[in-house]
Amino acid sequence: MYFEEFEVGQVFRCQPFIVTAEEIHTFASQYDPHPIHIDSHYANEHSIFNGIISSGFLTVSAVWGQWIRSGVFGNEFIVGKNFDYINFTNPVRANDELTPEIEIVGLRSTSKPTRGEVTIKFSVTNQKDEVVMLAQLNALLKTKVTQLEPSPSY
Repeated sequence: MYFEEFEVGQVFRCQPFIVTAEEIHTFASQYDPHPIHIDSHYANEHSIFNGIISSGFLTVSAVWGQWIRSGVFGNEFIVGKNFDYINFTNPVRANDELTPEIEIVGLRSTSKPTRGEVTIKFSVTNQKDEVVMLAQLNALLKTKVTQLEPSPSY
């Protein structure tokens, strides 16, 4: 969707997905090897979570992937600019089913007429309807002016 096609207040719901034990371990082993993500003895005996939990970075990555797969941004997506915040409100565990809901909370024109900035809020719940992550980010999208520009000649 082009920047102009979004409206503040629009809500999109992504397909639910399951976070597996294998994903938790593989991701953590490579990118976040803290024992609460990879060592069940440590996670059971020495953490407040009473067991292995997913890295928050896996949660962010998986939710972003599900959002992109939804196709809402389509080929009009240019780049993610920044996160305003990311809050992990409950742990994600193996076999949790996560459902991302995305709300358009802000739209801003930029100095370039070929792009606009959209602010989106992610609310992610698990199968118990517990919120596990809240995040807000800003992304650049193409505007409809982009399709009017002539292709560069070489």
